[in-house]
Amino acid sequence: MLDFVFSLRPPVDFGLMFTAAAGYQTLGKAISSPDPLSVRRGGKQARYRRAMRVGEAVALVELAGEGTMEASLVRVNLLAAKGSLSEDVLRKNIAWMIDPAFDPAPFYALAAADPVLQGTVERLRGLRLLRFTSVFESLMVTIIEQQIALKAAQKAEMWLAETYGDSVEYQGERYYVYPTAERLAALEPAELASLKITFVRVGRMLAIARREVSGELGLERLLAGGEKAMYEALLALPGVGHWTAAWTMIRSLGHFLYVGGADVALRSAVNHYYHGVKGRIDIPAMDAVFQRYGDYAGLAGFYTLTRWALDKSAFEER
Repeated sequence: MLDFVFSLRPPVDFGLMFTAAAGYQTLGKAISSPDPLSVRRGGKQARYRRAMRVGEAVALVELAGEGTMEASLVRVNLLAAKGSLSEDVLRKNIAWMIDPAFDPAPFYALAAADPVLQGTVERLRGLRLLRFTSVFESLMVTIIEQQIALKAAQKAEMWLAETYGDSVEYQGERYYVYPTAERLAALEPAELASLKITFVRVGRMLAIARREVSGELGLERLLAGGEKAMYEALLALPGVGHWTAAWTMIRSLGHFLYVGGADVALRSAVNHYYHGVKGRIDIPAMDAVFQRYGDYAGLAGFYTLTRWALDKSAFEER
């Protein structure tokens, strides 16, 4: 099987990165990861599996962390494939997902001057984002997650992949990818009733899929146009506001826009970490918190939300 090795800019905590990725990428799976909040690698090799499209083929890849937090390598093995795939395209997809060029040092330096953000960064030192390899998939997932509890949304996302997506099997387990634009474009709204989201949103998903298939949208080309052009193109789509555009860009481009007050989980997290109280902070007050981080407001929000999600999981397990 093919394997690739990439070096990442430090620090990198693979256990934390893969645990977080399995939380926000429904179809990904963390394997043998140490507890991200209490064990920093601990000599164990953290691994992560994810099926992805490679042209017309479906590939299952496994990421394995090697080295130390300050000198990290990630080895990527192709475990299984369905269809004929291009090694060059596979390597490009993996490189895009991993984003070796990402450098957390400037953000960490900014956080050092802010006690609350510094606490979050220290708790999550070594966290990195694994990007989606498709703008279309990122947008569909984010639309599903509009105004719905995350667990319910992720259940819907898994149903969508299992029902209309493709899959590849490895050691008796099946790994799924989301349906293509062509597959979604051929469906009728009633066929997506099990998503349990509004028919308005279902209609918007199908309309986007049909426009993508017709060539009118060209969502994947947005990656090459820069952040401003991509943001404006996404906002021009019916039913896509700032929150949806921001999360689509975070997931697919790795550009961390501040998601704003529409993210109720972030409002609860800010109230908890910055003020030590329950409930959701007022939107203007939250905006003021993140405005002081300037260009790093979005990354600060991502770290804050990730800490909130991991802390809540830890609390629920007690």
